[in-house]
Amino acid sequence: MKANILTTTATSDIPVQRTPRRARRSIAAAVVGLLALSACTSDPGPKRVVQDIVEAEAVRNPNLDEECMLDAIDEFSGEELEKMANDLDSSDENAAAQAAEDFESFNNALEACTI
Repeated sequence: MKANILTTTATSDIPVQRTPRRARRSIAAAVVGLLALSACTSDPGPKRVVQDIVEAEAVRNPNLDEECMLDAIDEFSGEELEKMANDLDSSDENAAAQAAEDFESFNNALEACTI
């Protein structure tokens, strides 16, 4: 059974239902986008950025299994996450294809965190 999460949008106080699965997908997509933008300039490093995103999402969505997600992220090094983000946007088809597989693994690890 999936739990529904009731949150509000940042721009209004209108409740929006979000499932934990959708939240995990949002986190995975946000992680890759954020890493692509901050991979070279992030002081805390890409892995810390990912962990911060999960922790912030867990505050907004208390039914999210934060511990499981953080454990799943620990399976990937900061260098792997940074490479994944860079290669997803690469013009090298082989690198982009490998990064897509790596992202799928990353996403699957987050998806496995169900409540």
